[in-house]
Amino acid sequence: MVRALVAAVVACAACQGQPAGPAAVGSGSASGAAVPGPGDAGASDARASAAAGREPDAGGKPDEPEAADPGRVISELGAVPAWQAVVDRAQLLGRRGQHGVVYGRVGPAILVPGPPPPPAAPAPAALGPGVDAGVPPGPAVAAGAPPGPAVAAGAPPGPAVAAGAPPGPAVAPRLVASPYVWLVDDTEGNGSLGIRIALGGKAKEGDRIAAGGAWQLDAERRWFWKPDAVQPLPAAPPSDLKEPPPPAPSHAIATGDLPPGARTASVARDNDLVYFQIVGLPPVTDGDGWQVADQLGSPTVLVMNLPGERPSYGGQDMRAADERWQLRRGQTYWVRIGKLHRRGDKPPAVNARTAPIRVP
Repeated sequence: MVRALVAAVVACAACQGQPAGPAAVGSGSASGAAVPGPGDAGASDARASAAAGREPDAGGKPDEPEAADPGRVISELGAVPAWQAVVDRAQLLGRRGQHGVVYGRVGPAILVPGPPPPPAAPAPAALGPGVDAGVPPGPAVAAGAPPGPAVAAGAPPGPAVAAGAPPGPAVAPRLVASPYVWLVDDTEGNGSLGIRIALGGKAKEGDRIAAGGAWQLDAERRWFWKPDAVQPLPAAPPSDLKEPPPPAPSHAIATGDLPPGARTASVARDNDLVYFQIVGLPPVTDGDGWQVADQLGSPTVLVMNLPGERPSYGGQDMRAADERWQLRRGQTYWVRIGKLHRRGDKPPAVNARTAPIRVP
């Protein structure tokens, strides 16, 4: 009996010497927050990292945010390159209620000739020294008096207004910004392909964007893309071309000297700089290719498509005159080409990667 009493006393004392257990949620704190025990520090850090949307690494530093994949974003939007919208124009007409999404890099504003300046007010006629306006003429010019010798009837005009004198230098028209900017295709043509787009300040030059909308015709019967939504895109991967892009898209042929390392078309290899002359008729349909040779009179050695030249779906081509390349027979041009496509006994086919440059 005594032993049982002693054991009970010892057990009671042991219970009084133990620390209290963890407090329940909503108790033990004025704020009602749970108080973590000593072993909860790592779990607390993990919860904080998860709340921030990241996992702690071994060094305690957050992971870098994942960069957006441009190809995935474009695919999700169903967007096409700017020039593909020209090729597919018949399927993207606003007047038919059609709709699409195009993408590219915002280029410079498109300039157009402005209105002529108002004519200058005519200067008052010179009345000679000492003669004020409103003073009656002197006797030499009195009514009925014969003209003086300097203005005698039949006298030839002075040298400043001599008959046949060449006109003064032509005054260049004043250029002003139009409502459009260029949307440059950054997938082909090295900046030589682009479309007019009425952005209305929704993006700045240099931005890469996707723009939902459709083709419209303005009062001058020019095609432009009218967007109803604009979304920024990640930057395009850098180009591997060494040639600088033109300042703005254009199908006007620039003039320039042959670059170092250019080869004649007959000995061209993949991705070469090539110079050539047109020896056949212009292609009947986009995608047929230009027949080129080293010089006029030589046999065709390549069939070349210039940037953007490919057939429209179903043959419904709606390209404007200024959206086509115009080359002349017997004139020398140079371009950088892509890969040569061998075709048995036919001349190889090749796509130009840059705009044609006329050699003076």
